[in-house]
Amino acid sequence: MKRLTLIVLALTIISGCSNSLLKTSETPELPKFSMPSWLDFSMPSIDTYKPSIMQGSVLEIEAVERLQLGMSKTAVMNLIGSPSIIDPFHQYQWDYIHHSILNGEQVIHYRLKLIFDEDVLTEIDKNELGGLTDN
Repeated sequence: MKRLTLIVLALTIISGCSNSLLKTSETPELPKFSMPSWLDFSMPSIDTYKPSIMQGSVLEIEAVERLQLGMSKTAVMNLIGSPSIIDPFHQYQWDYIHHSILNGEQVIHYRLKLIFDEDVLTEIDKNELGGLTDN
């Protein structure tokens, strides 16, 4: 019986407190508090690091322009370096492929395809060299 009395008393007190808060239409204004300027804890801006990613063969436009039909594989390799891809199923074709992302934004992509007949350069495909510049 004492427990029941205690529960009824507690519910009466709680309901009385909540009703008195609901009856007031005005909420009390809290005093305005501002931090001193030397305690300003504003979050600093954070720039994320975006690395430059360079993949493939780095070519120079001057060297590519000096390529000539009839050159040997050794002469081509001495002029512009070894190819990115030598496909074992297409050993007559060398591909120089480059893909770069600079500072996470600027994308550079180009491809040079060379076709050989035995050891002699027979075809130069420069159609996809749009991303290669004079830099």
